[in-house]
Amino acid sequence: MKLRAILRTLPKLILAPVKIRKSVNEPPTGKEHFNPPKLSDSLSETTVKATDIPVAHTPPGGYREFPPPILFECDEPITPGAPDLRGVWQVFKGPLKGHIERVEQAGNRVVVTGGGVIHDMYADGTLDGGVNDVHADKRERISVAARFEKGRLNLYPGGRKIALVTRYLDGEEMIWRYGPYKNRLRRLKYF
Repeated sequence: MKLRAILRTLPKLILAPVKIRKSVNEPPTGKEHFNPPKLSDSLSETTVKATDIPVAHTPPGGYREFPPPILFECDEPITPGAPDLRGVWQVFKGPLKGHIERVEQAGNRVVVTGGGVIHDMYADGTLDGGVNDVHADKRERISVAARFEKGRLNLYPGGRKIALVTRYLDGEEMIWRYGPYKNRLRRLKYF
């Protein structure tokens, strides 16, 4: 049973760079995408929590232009121990070179928007709280658990025990491991 699940997932991971590269790769317009909102110093000072904002999903067929930020009004501080991955990032080294994505965070919630899809999740380790949306192909449904572990955001498709996707900071850069692929990203600035 586990071998069958791995064999179904492996081709998707191997072909993902081709599908992702064919997706939207223009940076968003507007400074609201590049300047994350100021977060409260403590949970007691928070006016809008991550749970106050409905979970976003990829529109049918994906999006053509970046949608507005999902957590823009949220000021809940990021969960202690979680990396601050907020911003607009572009892969400059790796098989997904050129890919652009926006990462939003508040509390234990993370929204990764890029390549025509929106992956909105709570990093609570459950499939219910994780990504329940579409794959990079914008058709196939996925269910992915997410957790912050050792300064990383780890994603577990189907609730597997091994993280198949992970994002973490390396100095000013972000490392995005997607299955066997390692990508380095730089934060883009608004001009």
